[in-house]
Amino acid sequence: MIWRVMVACLIVKLALLPPAASSVAVDYFTNKHAPYVCYFTCGSKVNNKKKIDALMHKGIRVSMQLIDKNGDEQLETILLQWIAPVGVLLEWACDNSEIVLETASKKTLFDSMHMWLILEDEISNGNKNKTSMDILKRMNLSVDADVVVATNKGEHYDLIDVFNFGKIQGNDLEKKFIGSWSPGGGLNVSLSGFKYYDRWDFHNLTLRAISVILDRPKVFKPEMLSDLGYTVGVSVMTKIVTQQLWVLKEMHNFRFNYTIAGRWIGSPKRNSTLAVTNSLFWGEQDISCTCARIFTQWLDWVDVFFPPATRLETKFYYLILDKGVGDYENRFLTPLSAGVWWCTIIACVACTVILAIAAVLEARDEPGLYATFSVFAVICQQAYEDGVQLFEEATSSQGRRLILLVVGMMSMLLYNYYTSSVVSWLLNAAAPTLADMDALVSSDLELVFEDIGYTRGWLDNPGFFYYSGYKNPKEDYLRMKKVTMAKRTAALLQPAAAGINLIRTGDYAYHTEPYTAYQVLSKTFEDKELCELGSLQMMAPAHVYIMAQKRSPYKQFFVWSLMRLLERGHTSAVRARVGGPAPRCSGRTPRALALGQAAPAFASLAQVALASLAILLCEIYWHRARGKKQVGGALNNREHNAQEARRRTDSLGA
Repeated sequence: MIWRVMVACLIVKLALLPPAASSVAVDYFTNKHAPYVCYFTCGSKVNNKKKIDALMHKGIRVSMQLIDKNGDEQLETILLQWIAPVGVLLEWACDNSEIVLETASKKTLFDSMHMWLILEDEISNGNKNKTSMDILKRMNLSVDADVVVATNKGEHYDLIDVFNFGKIQGNDLEKKFIGSWSPGGGLNVSLSGFKYYDRWDFHNLTLRAISVILDRPKVFKPEMLSDLGYTVGVSVMTKIVTQQLWVLKEMHNFRFNYTIAGRWIGSPKRNSTLAVTNSLFWGEQDISCTCARIFTQWLDWVDVFFPPATRLETKFYYLILDKGVGDYENRFLTPLSAGVWWCTIIACVACTVILAIAAVLEARDEPGLYATFSVFAVICQQAYEDGVQLFEEATSSQGRRLILLVVGMMSMLLYNYYTSSVVSWLLNAAAPTLADMDALVSSDLELVFEDIGYTRGWLDNPGFFYYSGYKNPKEDYLRMKKVTMAKRTAALLQPAAAGINLIRTGDYAYHTEPYTAYQVLSKTFEDKELCELGSLQMMAPAHVYIMAQKRSPYKQFFVWSLMRLLERGHTSAVRARVGGPAPRCSGRTPRALALGQAAPAFASLAQVALASLAILLCEIYWHRARGKKQVGGALNNREHNAQEARRRTDSLGA
């Protein structure tokens, strides 16, 4: 990919540069690995071409323009921001060199992406008695500035690194001799690593920091942002960021002047409610002593520091419902696979056939029914006797006994495995909690929220899907159904302690961060209540970032520093130290099963009970009908016998 050199960098005049000046520039930018150099000159075209050829011979792309023929307006149009490092070569002897520096200062082009080299004689005729150092004192330089002044001393050039820890904060210009260049020795500089190793001590620089506390306290103490314990109104992500920044503060000798806001995100329009993002956008603050979840449109207002400070998540907390039957579940066939069920059926049929054959050999009545009911009774862990007494014990086969023993052992093993699997599933099954946002909308729970900035933003902006992170109409439906149109018995926004107390009633679901909820739950909820506590994820864990001004001069330093903290374990240690353990159910308190989980078993039992009752009624009817028939037959026989007796008596009398 060919980088188009739209350079609008700020630059140069080689007005009659000494022959050694081009060698200084070539050696310096080669040492800096600059892929591009902006070279504007006011000297001879022949000499300028030689300088350009020398740079291009080293593989450096060069753009050139005469700055003594450009007015202020034209200079401003060509001074553009680059996304790739650009070398900027400026000859101080040019008439408009001071204008170039002033324009660069207004455009904040003294940054890490522009590597400046200012070539200067000890006495500059173009700018009379003013040196570049005199002008740079007035410029908006910061800690990320990459500006080197090369002063011609006759036989060599002295190289001086120039920067400022914060011109806006009132700091003075910092100057450091870093080396020299000579025709015989070439470039000899002492900068052997990343520039912030040489700018380690910030000399007690005061950075303007903004943080968030829910209700701004009348008396603010910085320790409120860093205390490991729970502080009302201070989010856990604010505490984590404060702990990280305080490590850097002690390490690099700077401090913070705090401003407290009530919200993270605010409109960039002037006179809007103070928030972290708009105060950074207006340039009133340098850095956020907190962090936030960032969406694409907000990157037009602020810059973010990598890596992410932590992750933000929110949940609805509620007591698990113990009313109603719950969701029906039927896993009573799953302990045994289809193959096991078929094998069991085939084995039972085979045993029934063999037992029927044995019953035929024993001369039993209805051997088929005897075999069928005997196998079924053994499978059900019951005994079966048909009531027929065999007159000869020798006719009782050992095969029948063996078949009943095999069926009994098989049924016992299957029964033990099956029942243990079903009971294990019922006891280990998840509690009947709310599974998703649809279940929450359909529930009778009244929603209450923690009074915090991002929740207020979500409530006030329909169509803003802060929790999902993407377009999710369910968020709008939840807000409309359970917030906007819901009948309320309690205030919508509640502090953590009050919201957790509302959960105890079983009629409310409270929305907050897990850290905030656990800080209250651990002090107020007993083990039984913890076991009955349910939660629904509203915002999945999302990365949150420290913010700064757009194109902040401190971005490079803080990204480098935060990466060092991450590599050395400081970040994970801070997260663990601030987060603390979460209270959990001990498991000693048994959880009652919902009716819906065992409903299939009870339904099967009820069906079999009804079937057995129907069979009983049929048997009673059949038995009574048979009894009446037998009684009628006995009476008929008695009458017949009486008639026969009378007939015989009559015949004998005759």
